[in-house]
Amino acid sequence: MRRKLLVAAIIAAVFAVPVAIKFGRGDPKHELELAKVQNREIHPTILATGNLVYRQEVQLSAEVIGKVSAVLTKEGDKVEQGQVLMRLDPTVYNAEVAQQEANRRNAAIAIERAQIKLANQQRILERTERLYKAKFVDISKYDDAVNQVDVAKVEVRASRETLEQANAMLSQAKERLAKTEVRSPISGTVTAVPIKVGETAVASATGIAGSSLMTIADVGSIMAEVNVDESDIARVSLGQSAKVFPAAYPDQPLTGKVESVAMAPKASMPGAAAQGRSYVVKLRMDDPRLALRSGMTCRVEITTGGGSSKAAVPIQAVLNEEAADKKGGKPVNYVYAIVDGKARKKTVELGLSDDSWQEITKGLANGETVAVGPARGLHELHEGDTVTAQKADLKVAAGTKP
Repeated sequence: MRRKLLVAAIIAAVFAVPVAIKFGRGDPKHELELAKVQNREIHPTILATGNLVYRQEVQLSAEVIGKVSAVLTKEGDKVEQGQVLMRLDPTVYNAEVAQQEANRRNAAIAIERAQIKLANQQRILERTERLYKAKFVDISKYDDAVNQVDVAKVEVRASRETLEQANAMLSQAKERLAKTEVRSPISGTVTAVPIKVGETAVASATGIAGSSLMTIADVGSIMAEVNVDESDIARVSLGQSAKVFPAAYPDQPLTGKVESVAMAPKASMPGAAAQGRSYVVKLRMDDPRLALRSGMTCRVEITTGGGSSKAAVPIQAVLNEEAADKKGGKPVNYVYAIVDGKARKKTVELGLSDDSWQEITKGLANGETVAVGPARGLHELHEGDTVTAQKADLKVAAGTKP
């Protein structure tokens, strides 16, 4: 009998303990941060990275080959347009000018010789013409005299063309000589002088040693040049506002505006792996008071939305289910609305968003209360759970008066 009673007690305990635990635990309660759905100006942004560049920057290259004889400026010097910055050895080019001047003089002498010959042939023609009219010479003699005058005229024209050619060659030689003095094309500040006295300047644009002489920039005007992915470039237009975060000053963003958008994608480097295309966007920065320098990397957030007021909730209030929606095959977005102190799971459709706010296009109405966080509390929340506000006053999603 005792054994039967013991078995019955064990069986009763097996069924009674879970029931007691269930009813003894009561309703699960969660203390969460809450917010109301309110109209909010949403400013979606596009993130891009790039570099700071001077608005006007010129890299001087040698136009003639020559040994550097004098460097008249150094890094940091302010220069004016037309100022002589560097001199190359002019010995070879002086000799070339002297040679071409001699050629020009010879061409001028050849013209004088041809003119004298023409005058002589014209006198011979006049005498021959009188003799021909007097029947002292035949027609062939007269024709020869006429032909000699014509040849003399051609020689004069040829001599004049030779003089023009000599003048052109002399002009080219003088221009090459003038290029031994490197002058500043703009007013600005010297930012780099990679060549030294005694080195040979090379006329080349391939970046070989000696091809770069000096870099001059307008350091008072700096701008951001960033690469925007092709999937985002359609949303970028002139005049859009942006925030520029230089790598040297990540906590001091600068305001700026889109000044230009490239019409063609950025050319990829030869041999580089194929990647998504990007377009260069240039941004003018307003009053950059920081000590910025060309070449600094930066991060840019370009605001693309019009800032119209839309029903929105804090972005952390929106959750996502792993399971796909049966209709569209897309993940289901949802929020926990708080109705009479109970959590109610509501599927929502989303619109625009920025760093803080998410537009709700369908599923919620203005004035409804939603659970915002913390994140761990949201993930532990279930349908029907009791929810209380973490603070005495609810946070308004729009930050404005209801």
